Amino acid sequence: MKIIHCAHGFFPEGTGGVESYLRDVVTAQRAAGHDARLITGSLAHWPELGVEEVELEGIPAWRIHRDDLFFDHFAKLHHPGVEAEVRRLLQEQRPDVVHVHQWIRLTCNLVEIADELGIPTVVTLHDLYTSCPRCFRVRPDDENCVRPLSVASCLDCVPRFGHESERELRTSIDVYRDSYVAELRTAGAVLAASAATADMVASSIGFARDRVTLLPLAYAPRFDGLRRAEAPAEGEPYRFGYWGNLTARKGVPILCAAFRALCEEGLPRPAELHLFGRVDTEALGRELEQLAQDLPVTFHGRFEYADLANAGLHAAVFPMVCFETYGFVLDEAFELGLPAVVTDIGAIPTRAGDAAIRVRPNDVGAMRDALRTLLSNPARDAELRSAVRPVGMSLGEHVDALSAIYGRLPRPEAGIDHASDRRDRALARAELLRLQRESAQARSLPPEGPR
Repeated sequence: MKIIHCAHGFFPEGTGGVESYLRDVVTAQRAAGHDARLITGSLAHWPELGVEEVELEGIPAWRIHRDDLFFDHFAKLHHPGVEAEVRRLLQEQRPDVVHVHQWIRLTCNLVEIADELGIPTVVTLHDLYTSCPRCFRVRPDDENCVRPLSVASCLDCVPRFGHESERELRTSIDVYRDSYVAELRTAGAVLAASAATADMVASSIGFARDRVTLLPLAYAPRFDGLRRAEAPAEGEPYRFGYWGNLTARKGVPILCAAFRALCEEGLPRPAELHLFGRVDTEALGRELEQLAQDLPVTFHGRFEYADLANAGLHAAVFPMVCFETYGFVLDEAFELGLPAVVTDIGAIPTRAGDAAIRVRPNDVGAMRDALRTLLSNPARDAELRSAVRPVGMSLGEHVDALSAIYGRLPRPEAGIDHASDRRDRALARAELLRLQRESAQARSLPPEGPR
């Protein structure tokens, strides 16, 4: 079977959860005899649209470089040049399945393109992108958002450059919603790794929940042969660990503030906080350093999995303030044998089960109290530790499940269905481009017009 996976990026440019998942799954599919390949976007802006045919992590791939600025912006969702290149590649390759994982940095109509060519499609909802122009469903004031995707809900929240007219913003929200609703409705199958993700996306865009199939993500062990966690020995500092990108939406400032509050009140026993990962902004780095000043906090920066295993951690802490749709970090923590403290939002608390303490997101006091519980109550710590179980699906099981889904996909009738709806969406995208042109010209040209 020939399978083409489409995603926003891949190694070495991107190293996030989607990239890790794709590396494992596509490698396993190829080992099983399938001709699995990648079409990916790129972080690198080129002066002209371009396609690189490359091999990434041993996987044949086409990396598409967009030629426009700010191509991650929600209102830049469609690119006609990328559409043409994707159509050309699919016509040349004639895959049996197109599996879409993300549209950003490519174009918003990947499913539509494949459907027009008569190629069956699958979409995996790795995140909340299809239901939120800000992607993470966190408003500018850090409020977690459960509102429907609409002009009424989103007009005061969407990212903007500052010169857009209200009409342009309203149109961009409508185009965004209608584009991704159409992609999901057109796909032969829509997958989500957790019920929390399926429920959030379906309810916020008016998509039928029963169209979403739950399929846990594949998890390939990271720590084979490496040290597993043990309960702290008497007199040993209790080591809390967080890993991933150090960002505000992941709640790292909340964690640091909670640990400072705990230290200032007096630690029940010696404790340390270890933070692994890159800080996403200089301003946040300064804030975290100030919160950690004179405390037993270590910033490890970029890390390898062996660094986590060798750190001697006793508990993982994931203080997310945004909705996490799955969270491989939890699988990693449990593979190491670590209990966890998690915020009660998204998929992670349900997946963690009895092996985690749940706290309210954005609540420094609640996070402080949870950390104190682990330090002062060895019985509770042991109870959580004994409940740690693998929560993911093995790679082999996941690949087999995908093959079964691929085998059941309906084959679309090329170029026939939805012609009127597609024409309307194309006209709406053209109108948005016109409004963007007009607002940019109004800002950049003098009142008397061009000379």
